[in-house]
Amino acid sequence: MKNNIPSEEDFARASAAMKKRSRGLSDVRERILGRFKSSGKLHEFFILDCSDRVFRAYVFYPMDKDIAEAHKLGLEAEIKDAVFEALELVGRGDRNSVEVVFEIDSHENVDREFEGNYFNRLH
Repeated sequence: MKNNIPSEEDFARASAAMKKRSRGLSDVRERILGRFKSSGKLHEFFILDCSDRVFRAYVFYPMDKDIAEAHKLGLEAEIKDAVFEALELVGRGDRNSVEVVFEIDSHENVDREFEGNYFNRLH
């Protein structure tokens, strides 16, 4: 019978693969937060890899009402453009070579529906 328990080498390979797949994404997150959070218009931002060229970006405004306002005022488009710029800066590809699925939400909703837990909201 074959042993189905992963070896330390298996864990090391998996860890290296995960690290490679998520390379630069913490820098993207920092850039977006640094550019937009201080204005008070953006509450939180996360970006996760789905594959080497496909990402999920989570944009959280402070309040539910801020979602429509950000769209109307062009802030949503500005944030999306900044995400593509940041991905290119960290070497993940340009707008034509990557796919980013954006989810727009509010901190107010995370508080209400997920008891303030972003981990639960993202999964």
